[in-house]
Amino acid sequence: MSKKRAIFFLVTSAFLWGVSFPIVKVAVSRISPFDLFFLRFAFAALFMIPFIGKNFAKGHLILLGFLNSSAFLMEFFGQKYTSATEAALITVTILPLVALISIFIGEKANFKTSIAVFLTVTGAFIIITRLDFTNLRFSSIKGNLLVFLATFLWAVFTVISRKIQRDGSEQTTWAILFWTGMFALPVAGFRHIELTFYSVTVSLILAVFCTIVAFHLFLEAMRKIDATTSEVIITLQLPFAIITSMIFLNEKLSLSMIIGGVLITSAIFMVAGEEE
Repeated sequence: MSKKRAIFFLVTSAFLWGVSFPIVKVAVSRISPFDLFFLRFAFAALFMIPFIGKNFAKGHLILLGFLNSSAFLMEFFGQKYTSATEAALITVTILPLVALISIFIGEKANFKTSIAVFLTVTGAFIIITRLDFTNLRFSSIKGNLLVFLATFLWAVFTVISRKIQRDGSEQTTWAILFWTGMFALPVAGFRHIELTFYSVTVSLILAVFCTIVAFHLFLEAMRKIDATTSEVIITLQLPFAIITSMIFLNEKLSLSMIIGGVLITSAIFMVAGEEE
């Protein structure tokens, strides 16, 4: 796989994850977030069964599935106790976390990537806060801590995935997604899951496009691109989320969003322009 193709995969993943924000926002107004979480990942696990291969039960694949599923669940519970703005701002810390973890395990720091990380974090900060610092009242330590722990798990997931995907096969990707879904199944033990035409339809859309396809492209791209660079590009999901929210939820575009989007896009071009 060429680096350009890997970057295209990552941008597509960012688009699918970005689109999922307005989809989920509308969905949780009609069905329980618990039901949506369970159905999304249960469907994803079910669809993975024919593709996982005979070596799907390896310990590192189970670990990655557990990390991914746990991160989603922690983020969900964290957002019960904190604002969306605070949660989104905390989630952006995945960039420096991935960079620090990567350096800690021996990856060399790249100056251009470091600048791209800075531009991405700055751009994301501007987009999320809209430069209105009254949005930064960290009123819930409990919720913010859970979101930060979720972000840390995703950072660890990203770094470990990068190491595995270098020599892995396509079945490795499917196995990780399968275990992500399997670890969501215990949620059904804590509540009655209501099955309606709407809940099944929206969950299937999220499972197929925003989970299976998005994670598959993300994990495949990480065979070619280092973990820190991949997270810089994936942050493009923020402007994608804003654009789709403007179209479908009638949200307005502000100057701060434009500035933040330009910074993030500049960071992506910096990463994409590196030598293969």
